[in-house]
Amino acid sequence: MSLEHAILGFLNYGPLSGYDLKKVFDTSVQHFWSADQSQIYRTLARMAENGWTRVETVPQENRPDRKVYHITDEGRAELR
Repeated sequence: MSLEHAILGFLNYGPLSGYDLKKVFDTSVQHFWSADQSQIYRTLARMAENGWTRVETVPQENRPDRKVYHITDEGRAELR
């Protein structure tokens, strides 16, 4: 299983930011699979380019905009 497929599996439950995905990894599968923050963000960018995810930009006050990733139909097909 690739990191892309693990992320798609998590996104299949609902939209998440890169930060949220890191927390999910750390609280669920860290004991057998670790992923660092930069690796997750690089993978998310590649997945968006492939059309497996779409990015929603959520404005925040006094912070950078939050990018929330949603799985697409193409992403679900890849996950299957």
